[in-house]
Amino acid sequence: MKKTIFYAVFLLFAILAISCKKKEEDTTKPSLSGLELISDHDSYMGEGTVVHIQPDVSNLTISDDSYSMPEKIGIYYVLNSGVRDTLTTDVKVSNPAIVINVDEPGDYAIYCYAYGGDEYYNASATITFTAVDPETALGGLPQLPSIEIAGNKFYTIERGGKTWMANNLFGTETGSDYKDSEILTSVFGKYYSWEEAMTSCPNGWHLPSAAEFDVCLGDDSGSLMVDATFIDKTMWGYWPQVKITNSSLFCAIPVGYRDFTNEDDPEIGYQKFACFWTSDEYEDRAVFRSIFEEDAQVQEGTGDKQTLAMSVRCVKD
Repeated sequence: MKKTIFYAVFLLFAILAISCKKKEEDTTKPSLSGLELISDHDSYMGEGTVVHIQPDVSNLTISDDSYSMPEKIGIYYVLNSGVRDTLTTDVKVSNPAIVINVDEPGDYAIYCYAYGGDEYYNASATITFTAVDPETALGGLPQLPSIEIAGNKFYTIERGGKTWMANNLFGTETGSDYKDSEILTSVFGKYYSWEEAMTSCPNGWHLPSAAEFDVCLGDDSGSLMVDATFIDKTMWGYWPQVKITNSSLFCAIPVGYRDFTNEDDPEIGYQKFACFWTSDEYEDRAVFRSIFEEDAQVQEGTGDKQTLAMSVRCVKD
């Protein structure tokens, strides 16, 4: 009797397993892929910008050749995981652009989907960008005296008997912006090659020597770092060995540096490093000072004069 029951239970499980497998096979759907989004938007832009994004389904493919492409392809998108809008149920008839009104600062993510009905998995593509208000983008900065130079606002501090700029140099014809986004030029300052840095400080100001940097500012990283936020996101990461006090009021922010030999992604060390040129040279290389998020001491280094670009702080003559 026991053996009969055992075989009956075994047979039942076998039937269920086959049934589940068949159901699994029956519900397998082909996937669409190859959706592309065409846009000339910048990574960073100002409020009030209108962004046009054109979905392109001309390169759609299907994962299983035994299935034919759907007769109709529809397009819908989701903005910041919240606002959903269907552009069209048939791109052969109409395929309007996605239009996003950038009405407030912050991060924007547009997830776009091409669908062919319940028998197909959707193709997807994503575009992201950040809207910036230069006046309010940086938070956590102290109130400091300011001056205007050629229409640009710079904050100043007194250190070691000298007047220093307390924000990175910008507003010059030379230099380059982070991600080539002009909206950030006054927020992060510009990157300068050493050769540019040597001539970019305004009249009555100069690029500091290594000795000026060390004597006036010291080598305590935390005293130079400001616990700033960029659009409400913390810039410097937390490390227990580094105590961020900004006691010098130097207000260093981690915008990294540029390496022009890396064409695909020249910006290096954002949210990790702050690097500043000095006027010194060593064996045909330029001397700089760097602040690393997890190092309690300011570091010394040398770099190529033309292919590396860093931040600049000017000192009054």
